[in-house]
Amino acid sequence: MKTFFLSGAIVIDVRTNTTYQKAHANGTTNIPFEQLKNAIPVLLQINRVYILVCETGASSSIAVNILRAAGIEAYNGGCWQQLNELLFC
Repeated sequence: MKTFFLSGAIVIDVRTNTTYQKAHANGTTNIPFEQLKNAIPVLLQINRVYILVCETGASSSIAVNILRAAGIEAYNGGCWQQLNELLFC
């Protein structure tokens, strides 16, 4: 189940860089929510599935809608800590 869920996907943590540096799930990429729109051209070029996480799942939900509106396949992974537990427990 873990492998299927993340197979080939890139996990993006949309919390601030400062918050991300304090603690984050291994293997995630930090693109702060405020910078997400600027990253869309690069994400389109990479052409992968993206799973977005944040502190509670609220910001990542909004971020998913932003990426989907740009034609990017994205899903809300919710709270980064829950995703981390799913991957490493």
